Order: sequence, then C-alpha cells, then structure tokens
Amino acid sequence: MLYSKELLIELVKINMEEGFSGSDVERAGGVGVESYIESKLPEAVNAVFMAAPDILLPQTDISKMLIPKKNQNGSGEIILPRDVLRITLLRMKGWDRVVTKFENSNSIVATLQNNPYTMAGKAKPVVVLALNRSGDKVLRYYSLPPEVRNHEIAEALYVKIPDMSAPIEIHELLLPSITYLTAALVFEILGDTERSAIMRSHITIG
Repeated sequence: MLYSKELLIELVKINMEEGFSGSDVERAGGVGVESYIESKLPEAVNAVFMAAPDILLPQTDISKMLIPKKNQNGSGEIILPRDVLRITLLRMKGWDRVVTKFENSNSIVATLQNNPYTMAGKAKPVVVLALNRSGDKVLRYYSLPPEVRNHEIAEALYVKIPDMSAPIEIHELLLPSITYLTAALVFEILGDTERSAIMRSHITIG
C-alpha cells in the first residue's frame, strides 16, 4: 500500500498519544512535534527496510541498468546506483545459482576471494558489497570461468532509498515498526527516554 508522508506523520502521532491525550503530545514537543516526526521518518523507514525480509520490500529490477566490469581472472565489479538502499539479488549469466547474501568487504569470505585457490566459482558464487576509491557502492562478484568473454547480468534487484516527497510503498507488516520507531526517535529528541523505550518495545522489525 502507498503511504504519503502526511499520513505517516499522523500515524506516528497516534502512537505517541498512547497513554495520554493528543494535547499532551503537542505540549511535550511544542508546535514543532510534527517537524521532529518529519525529520526522523526517513531514518526509521530506512532502518526497517534494511532489516526486513526481502519479500516484504518494494524491489526494482535494475539488470538492464548495470554494467559489469570484467577482470582477467573471471571476477568483476558493478557500480550500483546512487539511490540504492539495499541490494537483494544478483545473478550473472553462467552462474548456477542466484546470490541473495552479500558479504561485507572485511569478512573472512571476502578475504578468501583474493586467493585464486579459494576464490568462488560459478557453482557457488560470492558477491561482496564494498566502496570503490570514488566512494561509490559496488558489487565485486566471484566468479565466472576466465574464458568467458562477456560478463552479462541475468537478474538484479534492489531497494531504492525511499523518496519521502511522494507516497512510498510499505507492506502492512512493516508499517507498525516504522511508526513506532519514528515515535521512539522523536521521544529521544524530547529527552523522554521512558516513552522512547515503550515505543521501541512495540518494534518487531528494525
């Protein structure tokens, strides 16, 4: 379902009003309580989207947008769009399976890819999420047989950084966590750690 920023703000205020009247909410935060909610809403949405199962997220096919850069050893690198929040799936043509788990560049699995004897292959490919020297998010993939001349992407899905200036798609199972987390963050701004903790106790994802 699509939710506008204005509707999400109202839902957060309802959460904040649990246990006391709406006028008390306004008094606690002053006239700027809505601006506090608006400022913390993107942080809450991003946090929940990063933690949620892929199946609950709005995913976009970018297989035709990405350009793999081939290395001589069969590995390669793909620069991701600047609006990427989370990559959820990648499959290169020639791989035996898709990759849905992306390794941290400092992980042991990532380190093993630097050795030709421990580098992954097409049967169990490995993809590392990293930053290049320009600060772009990139996928470093391992590996296709070195004799493969052209590296092509078969499938690629990602989650965009939500644009709060337009209605955003939110699964109904994620909505409570987003609104309660936003409320918790606002109560932290207001210095009310007790009510912030109460709001966080309702969060199931994120």
